[in-house]
Amino acid sequence: MYRLSPTKSLYCLLTLALISSPTVSAQQNPAAQNGIAQNDPRQQVSPELWELLDAWAKGSSQIRLLHGRHERHVYDTAFEVEKISSGEFWYESPDKGRIDVKPIDISPKMIADRNQPGAKVERKKDGQPFELKADSHERWICDGQRIYDINDPQKTAKVLDLPPTLRGQNIMNSPLPFLFGLPPEKSIQRFKMTLVEDYRPRGYNVVKMHAEPKWRQDAENWSEAQIFLDTETFLPTAVKLVDPAGTKRTVYKFEDMKVNNRGIISTVLGKTPWDPKIDGYQIHVIQPAEDQQIADVNKPSQGQTIPNVLGQPHDVATQMLLSAGIPRENISKQNAGPAPKDDLTYRVREQNPKPGSPVNRSEKVVLLIFDKYNGWFGGLKCW
Repeated sequence: MYRLSPTKSLYCLLTLALISSPTVSAQQNPAAQNGIAQNDPRQQVSPELWELLDAWAKGSSQIRLLHGRHERHVYDTAFEVEKISSGEFWYESPDKGRIDVKPIDISPKMIADRNQPGAKVERKKDGQPFELKADSHERWICDGQRIYDINDPQKTAKVLDLPPTLRGQNIMNSPLPFLFGLPPEKSIQRFKMTLVEDYRPRGYNVVKMHAEPKWRQDAENWSEAQIFLDTETFLPTAVKLVDPAGTKRTVYKFEDMKVNNRGIISTVLGKTPWDPKIDGYQIHVIQPAEDQQIADVNKPSQGQTIPNVLGQPHDVATQMLLSAGIPRENISKQNAGPAPKDDLTYRVREQNPKPGSPVNRSEKVVLLIFDKYNGWFGGLKCW
């Protein structure tokens, strides 16, 4: 099963990052199994939240075209690293979208500002700011029939064909529809949502909501979310996502959003945004079966084996394991001590079970990850 990494999931926020499974069934939806939220969903939330969700859905329904800029911060608490990137996104109703992510150059001034006393940054256990790094260059495009996951530096692309059940308006069944509001009864059915009453910043028409997933397809990608919603435009100003393990937080900040302006969609470098422009790229096409069923978590996946992730960066290793059908909550990362040399920092030293073992969705996969390279003496400690 092919999934996009949650740390790369602004595409999900555009309601366009889809997984290769059919539309949601009762097996995925606990509310449908238990009869919850079927009769009177209003009783499950406060009147204020219901009114807000209803207004959000109505405001979203007026958006046909959208363009904006974003800034992304990924906080990895296991390795005390913050990665930053920025870019643009495009959306055209009902099912076209594009997101460009580009690394931000780390300047000496940025480092100096973070080291100032009282700077509002994520900090290590010793009180020092997280190590700041530029994130990777990434690009996704959905033309309504396919999703393109493009790596321009390596000139490779993964192409996911969408089954008819996930085209058009059904794209709202994608993992994280937090850029556009779902109808309130569907939001409540899918998420445990609360309104954070004490968040009322003076001078801003912004409210804060907290969400937790009820459906399995969402819980495999994130454990909680915070949405900062502008009640004038009914577009989020920011979204924060926490991964299932609770060790990684991804924050998206949105700005310069333009709504229903045909000029923002007409051309990008002389072509529409939905043209992937991947001539000469190495392409891997993924065609999910429309009748694919949810696997029994207690049985090994048919024909799937655990890939060899030794030496891979820890986030790449995670994506490889997810693509092999291993649930995110079953992937455990442990510190393997300082790297023996700098280019092994945050790479996989050992994995258990060994590469080639059958995939069992109920079994934990443990990765030992090298920490930072600490020089000659740090290298000696690893051996």
